[in-house]
Amino acid sequence: MKLVVRWRPLVLIALAILGLALRLYGLNWDDGNSFHPDEREILFHVVAIARPTSWAQFLDAAHSPLNPQFFAYGSFPIYLLAAVGAVLKPFFPALGSFANLTLVGRAISALFDTGTIVLTALLALLLVGDERPGRPRAWAVALVAAALEVFTPLQLQLSHFYAVDTILVFFVTLTVLACVGLLQGKRPLRWTLLAGLGYGLALATKFSAAPLIVPLALAFGLRWWRQGSLEGWELLPLSLVTSGLVFFVAMPYAFLDARDFIQQVAFQGDLARGLIDLPYVRQFAGTIPYLYELQNMVLWGQGLTLGLAALAGLLWLGWFLLARRQPSAWLIPLAWVLVYGAITGSFYVKFMRYMLPLYPFLALLAACLLVKCQDWLEQRLTAREGQVHHRWRAAYGRLGPVLGYGLLGIVLAGTIFQGLALLNVYSEPNTRVMASRWIYAHLPPGSVLTYEQWDDPLPVPVDGHDPGIYRQATYLNAAGQPQTGLDLYGDDTPQKACTLARLLPTVDAITMPTDRLDKSIPRLPARYPLTIHYYQLLFSGELGFHLAAQFVVRPHLFGITLDDSGADESYSVFDHPVARIFVRDHPYPYTPQQLFERLVAGVRWPQSQPTGSLNCAFSTP
Repeated sequence: MKLVVRWRPLVLIALAILGLALRLYGLNWDDGNSFHPDEREILFHVVAIARPTSWAQFLDAAHSPLNPQFFAYGSFPIYLLAAVGAVLKPFFPALGSFANLTLVGRAISALFDTGTIVLTALLALLLVGDERPGRPRAWAVALVAAALEVFTPLQLQLSHFYAVDTILVFFVTLTVLACVGLLQGKRPLRWTLLAGLGYGLALATKFSAAPLIVPLALAFGLRWWRQGSLEGWELLPLSLVTSGLVFFVAMPYAFLDARDFIQQVAFQGDLARGLIDLPYVRQFAGTIPYLYELQNMVLWGQGLTLGLAALAGLLWLGWFLLARRQPSAWLIPLAWVLVYGAITGSFYVKFMRYMLPLYPFLALLAACLLVKCQDWLEQRLTAREGQVHHRWRAAYGRLGPVLGYGLLGIVLAGTIFQGLALLNVYSEPNTRVMASRWIYAHLPPGSVLTYEQWDDPLPVPVDGHDPGIYRQATYLNAAGQPQTGLDLYGDDTPQKACTLARLLPTVDAITMPTDRLDKSIPRLPARYPLTIHYYQLLFSGELGFHLAAQFVVRPHLFGITLDDSGADESYSVFDHPVARIFVRDHPYPYTPQQLFERLVAGVRWPQSQPTGSLNCAFSTP
């Protein structure tokens, strides 16, 4: 009996294992300090929820301990991690800690993204027509797409956070896969239920998955068109009902606490469209819709070679479908890419992760184009082989495969390089951890520190050191309430300059764990002339502080460093930000009055702000 080994599925399994290993590498990149604010917020709600003691309590949204009362993201990721933690905690009591539960969440995120790799390969097998035994062409596209996704930089990075992005992309890909299966497959009921399951869980992960209704409706429309009748029309409402039921089970308080849910979702929508002004989205001032997302996706999110190949694949698919003038199953993923991309690309808020739901389909288009180019080159050169002198005929015949594999190798090698270069930031301590170690080693206990509001204070707990040995400078805000941290995102007024002039001479060090503020504030020169001048004085050493330490980690591999300082802030601000420590000069060169005059010199105040008298009353020591 002859044993037939199907090696292609084994390669896919190997790629999935490799993808999971890369995604699990360096999961504790922040040494348990929860530097990612979205992840931290989700974990706060994970540890806060509890099982209701009765149905009456479950239905009472105002008092139910199961209601997260947090709908910026869906409830499914919260419930999932809470359930996994509850199952594992009796066997691993250490999971009761916030830091360890965060690691469990990151492992779940890595598993979901690994699942997306497999789903993308399965989608390729459904979409690519190949009647040959073993379907080598379809498998080639599937394996190339999977290999590209294994090393896609942004997917590797987001797998290291327990935010909702990798979970969302998994269910988006599952839904599109089910839609294609509904059109291509023989078991419509099964595909219908799977599409409903995927859509419901995608909505329960993040409501931005709502446009999936377009490929879902398109799949049924194409199926009816192919049949020439509305036979099986009841499958569409069945799919929608399934989605609704799954959504209710995974996110019940979207219904039971509908008012709060609608308000929070509407707030997030207004924030994304720039209708609400919050400090952490001011970095997008002056950015160009679509172009900003495209630039970051091509240069950093997918990497240069994959990004260019994906765009070329998208254009090729558009040309192919227009030239064919026949409805194709490829319309389903294309509809998702165009509809979701058009909606999300128009937003004022342009975090790179917003475009992640497009990545699997763009990688698939890149893979399809690369395989198509390989076939085209081979066929084209083979057809002309007879026109070549017989002495060079053999070499000419090999030219097609060489060029095809060379093009594939360039795209794959470029993606591998950028993916591993980004992954390499986890081989070094986080810059905030390095900055904290420097503080413990160089600043004596009792030193007075300050930081920037909307960022985290330094130092953080590391190596058994307690940040409590230092004091954070405290001052009274405009309302007379004590607060810590420099309110640099606050409106520029003479009072802000007075506060800085009073506070800074009392501070031993200014800690800047990221460059979030000093990169975003200069984008609004009319709004922040004082604060921009403050940064100019600080960085030039004219504020009475000098740069004592700076910690920079960039994506790097084989001695080559990629300067990602021009990428979207979210690409570096969580896991490899630039951290700086400015230490006060001794003796300090300014009195508070002199410092005030230095800060306001030459400042053109915003017209919307009443400046009043440019004087401050400083007490005499």
